[in-house]
Amino acid sequence: MIRPATEDDAGALARIYNQAMKPGIYATALVKPVTAENRVQWLRELREPLGAWVLTSNSGEVLGWCSLNPFGPRPSYTRVAEVSAYVEESRRGAIIGGKLLACLIIEARRRGFKSLVSIAFEKNVISLSGCLEAGFLPMATLYDIADFRDGYENVTWIQKDLSAPDPPLIGRMIESLSMEG
Repeated sequence: MIRPATEDDAGALARIYNQAMKPGIYATALVKPVTAENRVQWLRELREPLGAWVLTSNSGEVLGWCSLNPFGPRPSYTRVAEVSAYVEESRRGAIIGGKLLACLIIEARRRGFKSLVSIAFEKNVISLSGCLEAGFLPMATLYDIADFRDGYENVTWIQKDLSAPDPPLIGRMIESLSMEG
């Protein structure tokens, strides 16, 4: 089940996010672990049309989470959101990431966004390929731009035009989630 994240989920959000900071995982540029308190504050700052959601097991365990985040410092980018999605490390490689992306697309369209953007390390092949399968298109790769750990990393920017047709696989996930909620 996918539902809006609440402050009660903050511990799970922090745990899953911190898993993405492990050496060799290029899912976030942050290297200092976050706390449940950090995530509570973050949730409080995510105001409509932004938001965060969790995917839970039948027993209520949080298996992954996703969010629509502000994009860029300029106020004219109001209808563009940056996406984030993180999956419990023991559940990676399943369908959870795809369902989280489908949730973001549904919610972004419902909230009036025109475009979604993801900014990822070029080495984060799993995230980039999942987004490309969901209809994101590569826009640019910035070389040696991210000061990360002991060196500099390339960062790839990808974008999804929400008015464009969805590829078949993500389209079916969107249809399935739309019928659930």
